[in-house]
Amino acid sequence: MLITSTTGYILAVYGPYLSDSANNDAAIQKDILIHNKGNVLHWINEHDIIVVDRGFRDSTGVMRALGLDVCMPNFLKGRRRLDALEANRSRFISKIRWVVESANGRIKHFQWFNQTIQNSTLPKLSDYLQIACALINAYRAPAVSSFTHDDEIAAQMLACLHEPNTLRIRLNNETLQWTHADALDIVGFPILTIDHIRQITVGT
Repeated sequence: MLITSTTGYILAVYGPYLSDSANNDAAIQKDILIHNKGNVLHWINEHDIIVVDRGFRDSTGVMRALGLDVCMPNFLKGRRRLDALEANRSRFISKIRWVVESANGRIKHFQWFNQTIQNSTLPKLSDYLQIACALINAYRAPAVSSFTHDDEIAAQMLACLHEPNTLRIRLNNETLQWTHADALDIVGFPILTIDHIRQITVGT
């Protein structure tokens, strides 16, 4: 398991853990925090924001008991879809949390980690993983780089947080049908610059 900063810098590496029903993400997280693995409690502070996915739902109580602020996507809870505000908040979390998946992907750039690993190497696996992560931190560029319009993008996202889902409203209120179209018949389709694309995708 990795703990990264919002730039993708790998702060800590834990494991390997036995892969079974008792060692899901939440159980591993609780083990790390309760037993202060790697002195993690010495370098996190009260009200630090911890961004996790839904797999950590059973460990949120431990994190909050330690004074940490937890951000996790909402659950459907039997509904077909999230409401607009919940969906937007979940997108905010995904906007930050994707760097964890990027860090995991960078580890698999090492061919040895992108294959079935023999049991005989398990005693050294933690050391190998630590070395790989140290090399990534030392020689790879950050997963997220600052852009000149970062503040504008953040302000745009916050301004849209409470916006309704106008497409959903239209689908609920109108009867729409699919029609066949030829790309040659579409006149005036906008040509998007890279800046326009960044604006539409809020920098992602």
